[in-house]
Amino acid sequence: MRFLHLSDLHFGKTLFEYTLLEDQRHWCRQVLDFLRGTPHDAVVIAGDLYDRAVPAADAVDLCDWFLSALALDLGLPVLCIAGNHDSPSRLQFGSGLYRAGGLHMAARPRPELDRVTLEDGYGPVHFYLLPYLTPSDGKNLFPDQKNDIRSFQDAHRVLMEANRDRIPWGERNILVAHGFFAPADRPDPGADALRTDSEVVVGGADLVDSGLFTDFDYGAFGHLHAPQAAGADHLRYCGSPLAYSVSEEGQQKQVLSVTLEEKGSLQIQPVRFPPLRRVRTVTGTLEELLDPTQGEFSSDDYVLVNILTDTTLLGAAERVRNVYPHYLAIRYRSTVQQEVAVGANARLARLTLEEAFAGFFREVTGRELTDEERALAAEAADTTREEVRLG
Repeated sequence: MRFLHLSDLHFGKTLFEYTLLEDQRHWCRQVLDFLRGTPHDAVVIAGDLYDRAVPAADAVDLCDWFLSALALDLGLPVLCIAGNHDSPSRLQFGSGLYRAGGLHMAARPRPELDRVTLEDGYGPVHFYLLPYLTPSDGKNLFPDQKNDIRSFQDAHRVLMEANRDRIPWGERNILVAHGFFAPADRPDPGADALRTDSEVVVGGADLVDSGLFTDFDYGAFGHLHAPQAAGADHLRYCGSPLAYSVSEEGQQKQVLSVTLEEKGSLQIQPVRFPPLRRVRTVTGTLEELLDPTQGEFSSDDYVLVNILTDTTLLGAAERVRNVYPHYLAIRYRSTVQQEVAVGANARLARLTLEEAFAGFFREVTGRELTDEERALAAEAADTTREEVRLG
């Protein structure tokens, strides 16, 4: 059984003043071409088909075209769930009819997980579809336990307890879910996850222990835009198809081709599609940025432009647009402040852990460390260095 794991399509997304529909359609065509040349048995979409609950008509048209091409033109079973950006009621409409065409849409959480079973030469593969689940959803699904459900973790724990005995663990089982999943058995749970600003909930209140799902043969997760594991190699975020914010410019975007053979056999292969336009940041003086010989600067990419200057520049936007027709914004940075920041960063990099902590302590408390405190800081620094060396 080989399936393609997609998520966080965000059809209808805009980046600053630009609609990304053309970029998204370009990516969709690459996915379809890949599937024509590399046969798969199914496609999984782990939530956030749209960027907003009430998508624009052209976003709906793009989504309709892509899903139809997957299910009807290619004849692939498509297994979708709703994410936190989607409207469950809108996605749920017509789901019974869609199923006859091979599109399995789970938009509303249910007490009993939606299950779709496909067959291969090794037997059944069960796909469990878990849409974005909130504490409020959990209370509605399990009213007898509503007093015990106060968090995202509680809602997912109760739901898994209700479904555990229904799952044939001796067979192959795939969970498709949308949320912030990370190991809870860490000093700072979720701190290692790569999240953009739009994915962060204050205090990590949306964190769910990924340990709830370790018994599945594969976890196809959505919500985090950076490709990453959720505490175990078989629990994966494939990430968003494109960089949807400047904070994602350094991420290697990909989808995941997942192959299951007999129980316990799992292969995960990243597949990368070049974007129509990259998202990136350039920094320099206006003369450097506009110099036609500076080939690494000028392009049709979505570019955030940092201009180093200590004076006001009139007409900079028009001149910049001639070199960067899709520039996102212009930010002015003082060359003096830039030099100070670079110098400060270089000095900071040379500090030992003990020196860095002593400086932080002095800044916060207004006094120096005592000898006893300095000894404790040195002991903690030694422990940290040893943990880094071993791990």
